[in-house]
Amino acid sequence: MRIGGREMVKIEIDDVIRSYARIYSQRVMATCDDVEEKLAALGTFVADNNDWKDKRAITDYIKLLMADYPKVLTLEPIEWKQYIDKYNEVLKREPDMLTTKVAYRKTKKKVFKGKLYERIIDCLQYAKARVILGDVHQQMGLKTCVYCNAIPTMSNNGEVFYQMDHYLPQSLYPFLGTCFYNLQPSCGVCNDHKKTQDCDFGLYVNSEQHKELSPFRFVPKIESLDGPYPKCEEIQFRGKGANVTKESQAHEEMFHINNLYAGYKDEVSALYADAYKMNPTMVEVNAACWGIPATKEDVLAYMSGHLSLEEKDVHQKTLTKLKQDTIKQLKEGGVL
Repeated sequence: MRIGGREMVKIEIDDVIRSYARIYSQRVMATCDDVEEKLAALGTFVADNNDWKDKRAITDYIKLLMADYPKVLTLEPIEWKQYIDKYNEVLKREPDMLTTKVAYRKTKKKVFKGKLYERIIDCLQYAKARVILGDVHQQMGLKTCVYCNAIPTMSNNGEVFYQMDHYLPQSLYPFLGTCFYNLQPSCGVCNDHKKTQDCDFGLYVNSEQHKELSPFRFVPKIESLDGPYPKCEEIQFRGKGANVTKESQAHEEMFHINNLYAGYKDEVSALYADAYKMNPTMVEVNAACWGIPATKEDVLAYMSGHLSLEEKDVHQKTLTKLKQDTIKQLKEGGVL
């Protein structure tokens, strides 16, 4: 069952989402069955073979994670603060421990060094978890970047052709490094823009958080009718109600949505042209042929790559959000 992940639209966690989280967790535990052993070995070696003010802080941090694993695989956003506070109490004793370059393994000829948070992520076996989650994302129908909806995010046969963005950065919160709800399908461009910055757009939300699920809207600016059909002059990225909001402005500043979508004005122009060409006979014939409702908007959507008008289906194809909002604008303007 596909849940209709919503790029640029948040997903409220329900029993269906939790079932996917459980599938992911079960597969990770079956594939990565020695996480606790790896963490224990890491904590002991790093504490004993590096200079610390309080070496017990290192082992205490690792022991916390061992105690919380595998619970952290499915830790929901509403629970994160409680866990962050708990881990931060330990970090107060060695504030830079996670980003400190430490000796983590030694042979007769070489001492291996790396940042502690990176070694924790390695112990959590992120590389394997990422492949598993890529498969689960496809089952869920999450197939475009959640930040821009312009680039596909596909996975097949153990290969993941997109990046998993850690919504909360792994350098600060490595215990969430393989958490189902903290890993968001992202294109490389958006992930590079975001890096470790704080981002308002968390894909998954709990109902108790009372967050707006659909905070954005595309508003195409249409030039006057000089030729046979109007053309798109500009695509404006806005918040709910077609206004600039704090959240839409922050999203624009981080992901440069307006510049990205400037290359898709032809998609809007094509929708406008097709809408102006429509007549009742065309709608009736095509609706009967395709077995869809006999409305202008449904026929136009089907003509535009079998587009779904359901907001929950924004994920299925790239540019769905732009096309849905354009059709909405055409309907509001009386064209459809």
